Amino acid sequence: MKATSRSQQQPPEGRRDQKARRPPPFTMEQDQIYNQDCFQATTEIADQSVDAVITDPPYPNRMHLFPDTLVDGLAMLYVACKKAKNYVVFFWNPFNVPPPPSGWHEVARNVWHKPDCRSITHYEVIVVWSKEPRQKVSRVWSIPILDYRSLHDWKPHPTQKPVRLLRYVLEQVTKEGDLVLDPFVGSGTTAVACKQMKRHYIGIEIDPKYAEIARDRLKGKAAPPEDQEPIEKSPTADETVEPAESPPEPDEDAAEDPAQENAMPERVLPPSQTKLPTADEKPPKPKKRSHK
Repeated sequence: MKATSRSQQQPPEGRRDQKARRPPPFTMEQDQIYNQDCFQATTEIADQSVDAVITDPPYPNRMHLFPDTLVDGLAMLYVACKKAKNYVVFFWNPFNVPPPPSGWHEVARNVWHKPDCRSITHYEVIVVWSKEPRQKVSRVWSIPILDYRSLHDWKPHPTQKPVRLLRYVLEQVTKEGDLVLDPFVGSGTTAVACKQMKRHYIGIEIDPKYAEIARDRLKGKAAPPEDQEPIEKSPTADETVEPAESPPEPDEDAAEDPAQENAMPERVLPPSQTKLPTADEKPPKPKKRSHK
C-alpha cells in the first residue's frame, strides 16, 4: 500500500488561507435595542455569548394575537439555546409547553397569576430551561398586569409584562453584570428591568414602533409609572398582591364555569337557628302547624 504524503493530506493552500481569513462572528453591542428580524439578528451573535435569554415569544393564545408569527416564537426558543450559556426563560400558555432540546432540561416552571385578568385563564407559566439538570424552586407570583390608572394613558403593547415580574425572573437566573438577550423585546420591559437590576441587555424587535417605544423608556421618555417604582427583591414565599381598585368586568366571550352556573344559592340561617344545643340542653320541639 502506497503511503500518502503529508502534503497530499492537507487542503490546498488557497483554501487554508480562506478559512484563516474568515472573520469571527460579530457580536451585537450591549445595552442597545435593535429594530431587526430576530433570526437575522441572532446570526450576528456568537454562540454561547449571552448568559441568559429571557423573552415573551409569540405563542398559541385564545386572543388570536400574532397568528403569523407563532412558528417563529417556537423556533426562536431552540435558536436561543445555541446563544445562551446558562438559561433560556420564556413565557407560555399553561397547556402546550414545548419540551427542551437535547442537552437542556426544564428546571422550573413559575406561575404568573394575574388578579386583574379579563380572560378565562388568569395565569401564564414562565418556563426555565437550563443546561444543568439541577432543579430550581418554582415560584408563584401574583402581580396585576398593569395598574389600571397606568393603562388609561399607557397602551403601547397588547401583551406587555410588569417590570416587577421581570425583575423577579432576573433574580432567579442571573446576577449583576450578566448579559441578557430578548429576541422579542416588544416595548422594552426586559431591557428596563435589566437596567434597574444592573444587568446588560440586547433587545431585538421587528416592529419599528415598539422598538422606538423601548428606546424612549430606557431614556426615561414616555414611560409608564411602574418604570419609576421602588425596586424590591423577589419575595421568599409566594406573594399576594391586592387587585386593582376597580376590578374589570368579566369577559363576555369567556366560557362560564358550569359548576358555578348550576350551583344552588347558599341558604343563610338566622342566628337563632345556627346555635347548636349543648349536651345538657334538649333540642327545641318543632312548632305544630295549624291546618285551616
